[in-house]
Amino acid sequence: KIEEAAKTRETYSQRLQVIEQLLQQQDKGEDLSALKAEDPIAYAIKMAEKVERDKQLQAVQAERQRVQQEQMSHQQALLQKHIQSEQQKLVEVIPELKDEVKAEVIKRDIRNYAKSIGFTDQELSQVYDSRAVQTLYKAMQYEKLMKGKGATEKKVASAPKILRPGTSNPQSSENEAVKKERAKLRQTGNKKDAARLLERFL
Repeated sequence: KIEEAAKTRETYSQRLQVIEQLLQQQDKGEDLSALKAEDPIAYAIKMAEKVERDKQLQAVQAERQRVQQEQMSHQQALLQKHIQSEQQKLVEVIPELKDEVKAEVIKRDIRNYAKSIGFTDQELSQVYDSRAVQTLYKAMQYEKLMKGKGATEKKVASAPKILRPGTSNPQSSENEAVKKERAKLRQTGNKKDAARLLERFL
């Protein structure tokens, strides 16, 4: 019934437009000033007809405006209903949107992310489809995950190596051995001890 009413309004509006054009065309091409001098009675008749047409034209234009306002109100109501339906779908997919505080943060983050990849404010104001918002949300979450993964990998790579219990640091052991070799060489001055110390650095 709603669709039928909308179609009826559209047809009615089109017919009113045709009548308006016909009334406007009837006044074209008439030289009333010349007729006034030549035939005052015909002039009076034409003027009376013109006044009547002007009244009809005003009535038609007012009716057209009323119908257009009805159509706009109907379209706005349909749009609001559609938006509410899509918002409900989003809440089902993203349960955090039920919380008003979290919802504000999520909406802001999605908007900022969308603008960072090239969306304009005008384009975002016309996004009513929950699937489009869901796609932006998932892409944003994925990008956050990848950034977090990269930061974690860097931390792991830069972290010092931890020795298992019972194992010694080979570098520390090597330094101790070198110190002992040097001390021994100082005491003995032996060529063999010097050769052993030199081998440690080769």
